[in-house]
Amino acid sequence: MKNMLSVMFIKSETKELKPFQKLSIPEACEITETLETQYQHNKKQARADFFILDEEDQEVYAGTLSIGLGLARHVVDHIKKKLGSLKMDDIQEARKRSFLEQLEKEVPDHLKTTDGSFSLDEEKEDEVQTTQTPVIYTRNRRLIYGGGVLSLLILSATCFSTVATSQDRAETIQDLQKQVKLEQKITGTYGRALLGDSEGALKQLTSIDEQRLKKEQKNVYISLLVDQKKYKEAVKLQGDHPEVVESMISKKEDVNELKEFQQMFPSPNGAFDLAYHEQRWEDMMSQSGVKMTDKRYEMKVYGYLKLDKVKEAKEAAAHIQSQDLNQKIETYEKTKKKIEETKKQVEEENKKDKKDENKIKSLTDQQKKQEEALKNL
Repeated sequence: MKNMLSVMFIKSETKELKPFQKLSIPEACEITETLETQYQHNKKQARADFFILDEEDQEVYAGTLSIGLGLARHVVDHIKKKLGSLKMDDIQEARKRSFLEQLEKEVPDHLKTTDGSFSLDEEKEDEVQTTQTPVIYTRNRRLIYGGGVLSLLILSATCFSTVATSQDRAETIQDLQKQVKLEQKITGTYGRALLGDSEGALKQLTSIDEQRLKKEQKNVYISLLVDQKKYKEAVKLQGDHPEVVESMISKKEDVNELKEFQQMFPSPNGAFDLAYHEQRWEDMMSQSGVKMTDKRYEMKVYGYLKLDKVKEAKEAAAHIQSQDLNQKIETYEKTKKKIEETKKQVEEENKKDKKDENKIKSLTDQQKKQEEALKNL
């Protein structure tokens, strides 16, 4: 189907938004609306870098969605509000309106929002995301808008008419041509990455000065390096902060990769995460110097339940106030109580002079099922 847009999340602080998974606009609206509601309820916050892609998988918009702040209902509402606050000339305004109309057509009816005009919420979002500026691309992949910068095409004409000398004009146009070529090279590289050519994308990225890459582009670069197990390069690109790369690997839940990274860049965080994935609960709990995050508190709760330390699990859960986590602890306690009651019934039946073997077998089977349920919590 022509003229269909899609969403590709590049980097996300939530496990629900998987990197490089292409979603339709309706799917993206549904999942981001659900996450926004859940995160507001649990008083949590997260960010997610994303692209809007056209039917040819070309990037037409790049931005960062804030989740849990109540700034936007879903990803399209975020774009509407973000672009609604930007002042554009007539040409850009027409492109913007066409883009927003196309997006709006694909939003499910029950998730449609108001006209997306500028409001106090957008002012707050701008304060929160002063460095997270949106980027829109034309069909030929030239930059139209990015944090207050005019399109390269229009900027060329503006510079040409305002620069004083022919030499200055030539230098300005030459600089702009270089900028256009770099932008085309970068966007072409990401096109290859999105289509699954990680090695080809990496080869091109290594030839680009990392200082010229935007934040979301650098994040994709790091993700590609991690996927190719080029951990030293990823850490260097991240500014020599191995804990950031370790966290990315931990989210993939690949024990072998995590073990390999921990051998290269040993850290308390890595030891904790690795012990969790290898189900070494006592080792995990004894690890000191760990930087605790919401995710690691969840891991700690899970570990304490596996060790049957309900009190400690509740204390760990109190740090993040998660309804789902509290529900898990409550279910654990109820299941544990049921097991004890079933055990007691089996003991009482076995003490009787005239044993009811069928009842004992039924109770024993029930106990096994309860224990299995507890194990799988």
